Amino acid sequence: MGYTAVTIIALDTATAVLSVALVTRAFSPQKEQWYGEIHAGHRHGELLMEISDQLIKTAGIKPQDVDVVVCMQGPGSFTGLRIGFAAAKGLALALKIPFLTVPTLDCIAFSCSHWPGLVVPVLDAKKQCYFTAFYRKEQRLTEYMDVSPAKIAELMVQNSQKVPDNTLLERSILLTGPDGARIVPELRASLSSLAPEIQQWIRLDPWGTKGWGKELLALAQRKIQTGNGDPEYTLQIESEVLAGPLYLRKSDAELQWEGASSPIREGSVPSLS
Repeated sequence: MGYTAVTIIALDTATAVLSVALVTRAFSPQKEQWYGEIHAGHRHGELLMEISDQLIKTAGIKPQDVDVVVCMQGPGSFTGLRIGFAAAKGLALALKIPFLTVPTLDCIAFSCSHWPGLVVPVLDAKKQCYFTAFYRKEQRLTEYMDVSPAKIAELMVQNSQKVPDNTLLERSILLTGPDGARIVPELRASLSSLAPEIQQWIRLDPWGTKGWGKELLALAQRKIQTGNGDPEYTLQIESEVLAGPLYLRKSDAELQWEGASSPIREGSVPSLS
């Protein structure tokens, strides 16, 4: 695959804000980028291809000119992730091009890589828990988690103990993501008994409710390795066509199935007679 003429499309369907980013000549000084987002609610399946097609037309190219397709790996909306994977894999298989994924929390944190302290992206996981991970300067410090606000507060306290008292900026905590504002009261309630002083270090990202198609596109380009052969660079892409969504938690339907009493699940099949 030629180095200079690479076109990549990134599909972000992990949250209520649907976003799509497209770049042509991705690894050259002449690269051009297009972006679109909409608060889709539950209409991802209806709007995803419409927005993607419009971006492709605006860029003056055809679908068959796309060289790589990327989607959010998760966590996020179960339905949204499935729609994104289905669309991205369908495009990859139809065009015989590589397919890549990037974890959602990495993309959200990447948008705040300039922050001097701790970055905590937050996605509502329902059942009074949140999907999150801790980052500092683009480096992920924890595993991807599905935890309660009380546990997040506890981890914030543990992290603060590792930062010297004289580095106030590095002790600051930025909550970002679509549910950053929602978790603030719960965090403050937990911190009031654990470490009240940490409450003053927490800030809320005013741009945390946007889409992350641009960040998805940027991190996907980092995953693509460029060779240095002459006379033209080549791309080395390890396609993830067999990859599945990173849910972190089973769906309600799966949990109900596991908890249901069934003679088939218990190892016996009822007679048809």
